[in-house]
Amino acid sequence: MGQADKPTDWITMKIDPDIFEELGVRDPEVTKREMAISKKSRQINKELKDDPNNLELQIELATLMIDGANYEEAINQLKAIRNKDPKNARVYKLLGTAYVLFKHEEEAMLEMNRACELDPDDPENHFNLGGLYLLRDMFQNAMHSFEKVISLDPTDITAYANLAAAYDMLKLYDKEIVTLKKVLMFNPEDKELRSALSNAYFNAERYEEAIDAAQCVVEIDDKDPQAYCNLGSCYSVRNMIDDAISAFKKASELAPDYSLPHTNLGTLYANMGRPETAIKEFKLAVELNPGDVGAWLNLYNCYKDVGLMEDSQAAFSKYEALINEAPATAPTEGNNPSNIPGGVSQTGGYSGGGSMEGNAPGLETLADSE
Repeated sequence: MGQADKPTDWITMKIDPDIFEELGVRDPEVTKREMAISKKSRQINKELKDDPNNLELQIELATLMIDGANYEEAINQLKAIRNKDPKNARVYKLLGTAYVLFKHEEEAMLEMNRACELDPDDPENHFNLGGLYLLRDMFQNAMHSFEKVISLDPTDITAYANLAAAYDMLKLYDKEIVTLKKVLMFNPEDKELRSALSNAYFNAERYEEAIDAAQCVVEIDDKDPQAYCNLGSCYSVRNMIDDAISAFKKASELAPDYSLPHTNLGTLYANMGRPETAIKEFKLAVELNPGDVGAWLNLYNCYKDVGLMEDSQAAFSKYEALINEAPATAPTEGNNPSNIPGGVSQTGGYSGGGSMEGNAPGLETLADSE
């Protein structure tokens, strides 16, 4: 330990919350936050005893309920406040927040729309509503909401990214490109947005620009296997076969357990008329990822091409079983003349990468609404 008049030698570290979960104990940061919410709630309840009609205190208490994940209690509190003050936009904003976190999205949409009507100049109202529209696959509405956010706050980086996501889902690729280029002016080293820009160029059939953007991603992170898969797909569509093979092999080298490079390589070899070599790659792909629907379908076709009919039928049966298990919604796809499955994002995810479920775009600030 350091002496009394010197800084301590102890080092404080921030521990990943997942570690606490693995150990079966509570994260002290979560406990600390809950205690702070509880202390503040007690203080406000005490003040409300002296001033029971103070709506600002009631709203603050409801906000603490949301922070503490007491959504049903918060909703009841906010509905009571709404009845007393039906023109308070902040109450509708918080009520919409509570509803969406409580998984009552229809009610949330009504309250958020009302917040926008009452306070149309608050960008956060439109931002939260746009995020909800994305979750509900209402991409046209989401587009209008995020366009409104940007008109009110031209520096909102997340709004640009979410607007690009809406454009992507609507296949408005040229608009998506313009939007992504704008947001990249604020953060030129953002790997996910660079990757999204490459995807947008690819879907807009602007392949040279797609290659340039994909190369930028590799320069930002030369250890990212998905970046090399995207680059390989861009090379494939331009018939730069050696470069494509090299990129897919690099992706596989970086992530030996990653099935996508093998699926992409197999597709490339199949398109080149080399079914035997393609079969080897597809077999590796399904060993690594038995749920790779595209690899099983391609295996079926390649086995059929070389006359292995029993293997072909077995592959098709596996493909059929996976298709029957899959959700009914089909992924959104751009024009992909190289027929490389998944190399450039074909999944309908948002522009920053990832899924729209859970920690979705447009909802990052909902829990922090005040």
